[in-house]
Amino acid sequence: MSLQPFRTDHLLFHHSAVCALDERRLLISPAGRGLWRSAEGGGWEAFMEGIPAKVHVNRLEQGAERRIFACTNHGLFGLSHDRWSDMQLPLVCYAYREQGNIGFAATERGLWCHTPKGWKSIASTGNAVYDLLITPQFIYLALPWGIAMYDRLTCTWEQFPMKTAIVRLTAFDGALLGITEDGEVVLGDGRGGFNRLRMPGIFVFNAVRSGHSLHFCTDRGLYRAAKLRGQLSFVSVTLGCPVTDLELIDGQLHLATLSEGIQTIPWS
Repeated sequence: MSLQPFRTDHLLFHHSAVCALDERRLLISPAGRGLWRSAEGGGWEAFMEGIPAKVHVNRLEQGAERRIFACTNHGLFGLSHDRWSDMQLPLVCYAYREQGNIGFAATERGLWCHTPKGWKSIASTGNAVYDLLITPQFIYLALPWGIAMYDRLTCTWEQFPMKTAIVRLTAFDGALLGITEDGEVVLGDGRGGFNRLRMPGIFVFNAVRSGHSLHFCTDRGLYRAAKLRGQLSFVSVTLGCPVTDLELIDGQLHLATLSEGIQTIPWS
């Protein structure tokens, strides 16, 4: 199928991302400033071979066999032998996941899957999809109006309207957890509904799992998700500048911030 390129000036993910290139080096995407990697002698060097010069990176994702993918406003790019390869998805890409030999891309025009025969539109063609979560039985989509759930056993969809865009999906303590465009948390209540949670004075950008912990990246710093007396709670890890992403390497948490570059703290 041939797709017509489409671009948008609206950038939902206007923050920095960080990902491990290997056990020693980091890959970062400062907001709107391309891709950079940590240099052996210290500092950072541009890492743009094979990717458009003015690319905006929405997310950095890790696929099968630890291959890294950049989800951008120019489509999806995969890293191989120190060079970015165009994955031939001419749509704004917000997130990418792999399961087996099939890749799933969340795009401005719905959910697409990549098979040996190329890309195929499979869901929500009338909406942008900002994130997805795949489990053995379900596929969850983060949409401009809420969450959609596909039951892979019965081949049916269920919708959970929330009157706000969901921009991130993950799981916490066996429940589905989402982040809204307004910086709130939505958490499944175990009865087919969701509770919306706003931590006073805190805007949540992202929810990232590292090891056995789930972290919230916020405008006030980094927090760890915990359950106290049966309720979701935020436990402060580090306060200060806004944190938008993180990566754990060899006992160190590397935090991507909005204004102060990459910050590193010990983690055990």
